Amino acid sequence: MDKKKSKVTVVVRVRPILKAEDKNCVSCVANSIEIFNHRNVNENIKYDFTTVYDMTATQQKLFQECLKPKLLHALQGQNVSIFAYGPTGAGKTHTMLGTSSNPGVIPRVINGVFQKISEEKKACKGEQWKYNVSFSYLEIYNEKVMDLLDVKNSDLPIREDGDKNIFVPGLAKREIESFDEFKVHFGPASNNRTVAVTKLNDRSSRSHCILRLDLRKSQLCAPFRELHGKIYLIDLAGSEDNRRTGNQGIRLKESGAINKSLFVLGEVVDAINNHLPRVPYRNSKLTRLLQDSIGGSCHSVMITNIAPEQRYYYDTYCTLNFASKSKKIVNSTCVRETIPSRQELARKTPVRPDDDEASLPKKARMSVKVANTPPTMQDPAPFLSPLLRRQNRLEETVNRRLEDLEKNILNQMREMAHTNGQPASNPDFMSQLQKQLEASRQQLQTIAHHTPPSSPVPPRVLADKTNASPVKTKKSKLKRQKSENDISCSPLFAAQPRVFKKGFRSSASSSRLLDTKSPKTDDSCGSIDLQMSINEEFLTRLNTSTVKDLQSLQTVGVKRAKLIFEWREAYGLFSNYEDLKKIPGFTDKYIGNLLKSNLVAVS
Repeated sequence: MDKKKSKVTVVVRVRPILKAEDKNCVSCVANSIEIFNHRNVNENIKYDFTTVYDMTATQQKLFQECLKPKLLHALQGQNVSIFAYGPTGAGKTHTMLGTSSNPGVIPRVINGVFQKISEEKKACKGEQWKYNVSFSYLEIYNEKVMDLLDVKNSDLPIREDGDKNIFVPGLAKREIESFDEFKVHFGPASNNRTVAVTKLNDRSSRSHCILRLDLRKSQLCAPFRELHGKIYLIDLAGSEDNRRTGNQGIRLKESGAINKSLFVLGEVVDAINNHLPRVPYRNSKLTRLLQDSIGGSCHSVMITNIAPEQRYYYDTYCTLNFASKSKKIVNSTCVRETIPSRQELARKTPVRPDDDEASLPKKARMSVKVANTPPTMQDPAPFLSPLLRRQNRLEETVNRRLEDLEKNILNQMREMAHTNGQPASNPDFMSQLQKQLEASRQQLQTIAHHTPPSSPVPPRVLADKTNASPVKTKKSKLKRQKSENDISCSPLFAAQPRVFKKGFRSSASSSRLLDTKSPKTDDSCGSIDLQMSINEEFLTRLNTSTVKDLQSLQTVGVKRAKLIFEWREAYGLFSNYEDLKKIPGFTDKYIGNLLKSNLVAVS
């Protein structure tokens, strides 16, 4: 992927004055904005930006001049990020959402994307493309990622894949094919966003809001390229002065989370501009999700909203300082393109029939294919080891080469007999035939020398249930008893020993060892005596061992060893295993595991 440098585009939009009696402290001149210097009122501070929109600018003008040209990048497999920044009450949400009669950035961008797609389909220059559009919608409320499309998904995690892409697992996604379909999903989701009333704003956003639009553009002909583009539309909550907003209780907590995330955003911008080795993206969930937009691989547009009233001077001053620092950030954009491999390409490319078959009707072509297809024999034992499979393939190769040699000799004999017109008993003909037979014999000896000896596979192994017909029967009626020869013929049929954690012994391996050592005819009394001695030894260890020695028992740790020791000191020795149930915290399930792990059998 070729990376290109792209600076963050910073535009400033001045909100109209709400009250006529308020004084204006902002003046717009071309693409610069001026405010007075609070340290020296006789001079002004001038800021230069890409574009400055005064109070008379419309939503349509903002979209046409700054945002519409960026949409083409998304359809070419690149990422685009558009976010509104500013203090509370400066008009960020109005810029991003707008109203039904005067829509904002988000509706216009979605509608513009579908218009671009329709234009590309009409002006298709010999290439056919398929377009897939989907979107997801979330908010960051009190440092928690909340899904606005599916309110059941709350406090979602943030992850990073192997390609350094940030994503939210479990986030709902909706496929859309038109702008009207988008409005059906977006309207209820916007109502799920958290808003509240403060002294400075009747509908103050209490969370940061991010809408991600995924664009997938797939080519329907060779080389079947796929372009993946994304558009991030972000409405940031505004920083608040709690002394003026009068926030208390939950509103104060929300304000603290908003101000903290915006403070980390400022730290990220400073770290990028100062070329620090570590950029604190992980200090906030907002900056973690904006990692691709600020210093990442996006074409970023920052819409800075400010309030012109003199009573908001300090908020405007801080916002313009942040915007002037943000315009220095340079992102490395790239095209995300996927080209399928040869194997995937072979699946997609249609197979053209031969000329002879193409002239036949469809049913005739199918019959020809069936007739020409050699019968394939199923693998008699697909579960065998790779060594046995290799031997089988090698034997098939030897047989096939023998048949080819035999056919070649017979053909040559016929040709020589017909061309010379001599009988087969000619001495020259017989000497030449002997030479060919000698060469064939040497070739066969070479093949046999490199062929390892193969041991025959017992027929009962090949008759395993994996090769049987898939007839559904109950397990209780199909209990097959395997002999020792069947089990030992292949390690695949050997019973796997039970694996315990550190220090645990395998009861399966121990029981199998006991079964192999003790015959089943007359040694049953010996096994019973052995089991009784194991039970008595376990009971003796319970009654005599210290806390440290009790920990040597299987499944007994420090806490359970102390519980056994304290109960014994308080109530006396254990008379049987039923006394273990009297210990607090010892359930029937745990006692069963304890006895089983220590090879204790309870009659």
